[in-house]
Amino acid sequence: MLTAAQVDAFHTRGYVVVREFLSALEIASYTEEAEVLVNHCYEQGDIVSKWGCVVEPFGCGYLDSIPPLARTTQTSYIATRAQITPAPALCTLSKYGLCARQLLESSVVLLNEQYVVKPPRSEAAFDWHQDVLYFKDEQREHRMVSVWTPLCDVREENGTVLVDPYPDPTRPGVYTREPEPVVVEMSAGCALFMDGRLRHCSGANTSNVFRTAYMPQFSSGQVSDDNGLTALAVPVNSF
Repeated sequence: MLTAAQVDAFHTRGYVVVREFLSALEIASYTEEAEVLVNHCYEQGDIVSKWGCVVEPFGCGYLDSIPPLARTTQTSYIATRAQITPAPALCTLSKYGLCARQLLESSVVLLNEQYVVKPPRSEAAFDWHQDVLYFKDEQREHRMVSVWTPLCDVREENGTVLVDPYPDPTRPGVYTREPEPVVVEMSAGCALFMDGRLRHCSGANTSNVFRTAYMPQFSSGQVSDDNGLTALAVPVNSF
């Protein structure tokens, strides 16, 4: 659970860093799953040019089929994710999800999840953006939070996240100035909780090893369009 000070910082700045969020066992579990999925993706093509450095457990083709209920119910989601590796799904819904409920002050659903992988000495980078802008105007009625979690120590040299705190907490996500970046250096297993309206970016990985992060995203409600759900809508209940 997050402290009152951490929740307040999130609402004031648009983000908060929680140190030692994951245990060593949980880090190992997510790392194992990332390696399985990334190896699969490399069999299909380059992780940068084909996959854009983003590997989704349900979107990368590792699983032959995904039951529709796996996108909307806890039981089916956990059972389906266990076909990759058994442990991460429960941690995502419980540890991450319950913190998301605190920050959004409402019931939440798991909206999306992905591993963000930058190969060694790669020029791949993500420009300044706000996650909420990936959705259409009519899909932005629900608030969202992204939780960027490095599975290795991160710094600017290997492509960590840079955030731009809210200029005015009373107008979250409204930027009328050039970015004023804060480099978020973290050790493996820390968690960067970001409001969907926070402006952020990340640079290239100039190191000699892979830089991998896990990032689930939660929303205060289902996000859909005329064709149905745009992503996931797995409810986060009490554990």
